[in-house]
Formats: sequence, structure tokens, C-alpha cells
Amino acid sequence: MKKLALLPFAALLGVATLSNASDELARERLLGSAFLDNQSYHLLEEMTNLYGGRITGSESNEKSMQMLEQALDAHGIANHREAFTFPGWERREDRATLLHPLKRELRSIAMGYVDQHASFAAELIYLGKGSEQEIPANSQGKIGLLAANVKLSQDSIQSLATENGIVGLLLTNRKNGGQLLARTANYSGDASPIPIYSVTEEEGHWLKRLVESGEKPRVQLATTSIVKEIESYNLVATLPGKTSKKIVIGAHFDSWDLGQGALDNGLGIAQAYDITRLIHKINPENHFTIETVWFNAEEFGLFGSYAYMEQHQDDEIVAMINMDMVGNPLGANAMGFVSLMPVLKEFSQGMGGLSLPKPVVNAPWLGSDHMPFIVQGIPSITLNAPIDPDAVAFYHDFGDTFEKVDEEVLAKSIGILSLLTFQLANDPSLDGLRLNREKTIELLQNARLELRMKRYNIWPFEDEPKAP
Repeated sequence: MKKLALLPFAALLGVATLSNASDELARERLLGSAFLDNQSYHLLEEMTNLYGGRITGSESNEKSMQMLEQALDAHGIANHREAFTFPGWERREDRATLLHPLKRELRSIAMGYVDQHASFAAELIYLGKGSEQEIPANSQGKIGLLAANVKLSQDSIQSLATENGIVGLLLTNRKNGGQLLARTANYSGDASPIPIYSVTEEEGHWLKRLVESGEKPRVQLATTSIVKEIESYNLVATLPGKTSKKIVIGAHFDSWDLGQGALDNGLGIAQAYDITRLIHKINPENHFTIETVWFNAEEFGLFGSYAYMEQHQDDEIVAMINMDMVGNPLGANAMGFVSLMPVLKEFSQGMGGLSLPKPVVNAPWLGSDHMPFIVQGIPSITLNAPIDPDAVAFYHDFGDTFEKVDEEVLAKSIGILSLLTFQLANDPSLDGLRLNREKTIELLQNARLELRMKRYNIWPFEDEPKAP
């Protein structure tokens, strides 16, 4: 009643106040509709039920994208595909078998970019973390067992093979319960120099005990999985603004193949869909253009988001929000862009009972689709938004299935992200915050990411030529 009584008085204060009242009404409608008019939960349910995981290049990926296109078309939201090719990989049949001291097929999968090879068997040795000090002297012609959480690069794998004569690797998983947590052997798209297989934590520990007991276990490896060039697509939906300068809302579309990809990143697919749909319905006229992009091939090395940036290198992108496994929003991350800190603080504090309880942080991280934007100096945002530990434990594996999606948390995240998108899309002060090359390098160096990016061959900046 108090708000209604103030509106006639507000009208006397001019257009700016009317705009503020209109903005507040749009915010209320966006937040309420996220709960009362949520359509993404059932879209995700149908998509995962019918098509399962969406590994890039698969029929499941294609049919899932067609379903999303049809949903956008039904609401009159302009969308199109953008094709790109990348060094892809197709899983076929992977097998790791213990031959001695007993015969047992191990629960295992080849890691991405392990190419087909003839079946071979060799003695298993333990390599720990794979450091030079941990590699046994008699490693020539052996298969190495690595501990959990070893961070491999193409160079480190090549070194193990060429300098020590190791012919294959088993990587112990970091999660118990028979999990495998699929991932790639590298992010460059090159075939791995030697085959690498992921094995469960339980069997990894068992194999280590066999090695240490002196049993000299023997293992056989074989795969028909192949490295091959793949054509894929990003799906782009556009809500034109008063200016062609744009806010990009991004979420990766692909998943691994073992489960349904419901959490990683079905959540992002659903959130991006409903955010776009609700803003199109409730507040279609915004200052900046809003472009929603569902990136493919994120799991193989961010190939879709890099392709998008290459295809849109002349676009004026003022900010990007990346939604990768966003659960219950607790805080926001300015990803190294100091200029975003006050924007995000104002946003958090302006949501009343939904204000984010965690402080805004400024800590960029690797491994998702914000990185191609950050290296171009584009202000990027991610959320501190955990998923229930009992559910998220299964990501990249068989257990990443739809029943683990919390409908209430999904609706809440869509409401908060819709408000954030609406605020950014109508904040002209964001224009001009993009960093130049030198400031971007400084951001990454301050975050201590330069050495890690160089180790994984993803540092995009050539060293400046030295003066003669």
C-alpha cells in the first residue's frame, strides 16, 4: 500500500523517477516469474531424459540443441547457430584389464584425446605425483600408476614417455564410490603421446598396494576411441538493445558422455534459457543488447567460446556473465576486474532478503568459458554458487543425472541472475571498462595465472620483442 501511495507523488518528480519505478516493477516481475513461471526445469528434464549426455559431436548433443532451438522459437526469440571446427574426440570402446596376480577388468575410461591403439600389456609401476624423484629407475616399457589430483600437461606426458620409456598411464581418481570423472588428457586437442586411462579411487589404491607388495601386477590396455576433427555449433540468442554494444550471457552446452550432464552443465543451459525468455517477455527494451550464447566443446578446451570470440572480435562486448554449474548463489566474483567490484556490491546489497551473504571477491580462475573473454580484457563475472555436495560429487560421471537438480534452487538462481543481467544491460557506466592488452596481462599476472597458463600452452600473449 505504501508503494502505491507514493507513485502519484513520484510522477511529479519527472522521467528519471518514473524510470526508476518502471525498473523496480521489472525487477519484481523478473524475480517472481523465475519462481512462478519457471519453464527451464521441465525443459532440462525432457532433454536429459530423451537424449542423455551431450558430448560435443554426438547425436545427443545435436538433438538436445534442436530442442532448445524449438523452445526459443516458440517464444519468438531470435536465435541462430554459429559453426566452428575443432580437434575433437570420439569415445568408442576403452578397456583396462588387470592380468596378474588375477584377471579382472578394471572400471576405467580413456581420457579425451587418447587415440586408438593396439592392445598391449606391461608391468605396472607406481609413479606417485609423477615427479622425477618418484619415477623408478626401471620404468622402461612399463605402465605407470599415478596418484590422485595429478595435473598433467602434454609436455609432462611427453616427458614421462620419452625420458623414462613409460608406455601408458593409469590416473587414480580423486573421488570415491567407483567414480571416473571424465576429462581430457590435454586442452590443446593433440593426440596424447601415450594412452592415459582414468581408474577408480578404490582400484587405484588396490593397484598401488599390489605394486608395493612386490607382486609386479600386469595390466593390459586397449581403446578404439579416436581423435578426429569435429564440426560443432554455438547457439546464439539475441535481444536487441538501444545500442549494439552488448552483454554476453554464457553457458556451455556440452557435457561428458557417462551420465546426463544435468548439473554440468544442464544447469547453465536451463538458467540461460529462462533468463533470456523472462527478459524478452518482461523487459525486452534494454540499453545494451543482450546476447545469450550456449557454447559447445567447453569440456575439450573451451573451443566454442574461443570460436565465438574469434567470430565476434569486432563486437563491442561490455561485460560477460559465465554460468558453469551455478547452484545456490551466495556471492559474486569480479574475476580480477576491479571496476566491477562496486557494481556487484551494489547489486548484492540491493536485493533485500535475497542479498548475497558472501562478500564480492576478485579472484579469476581458469577452466571455463569466461577465459576467452578475460584474455580480451572484457569484464567477466562468475558466481559463488555451490551445489549440494551429495549431488555435485558425481559431476563428469554416471551419476550426473536429472534427479539431482533442485527445482527451488534452480528457480532462485534464475531470479538472481535475471536481476543481475537486467542491471548490467541497463547500466551505461559499464561502457569503457574493457582493459587493454597491458592491463589484461597485469590482471592475469596479479592472479598468478601466467605460469599455469604457459604450462598448459594456453597463454595467448607473445612476449614483446626485445629492443636491438
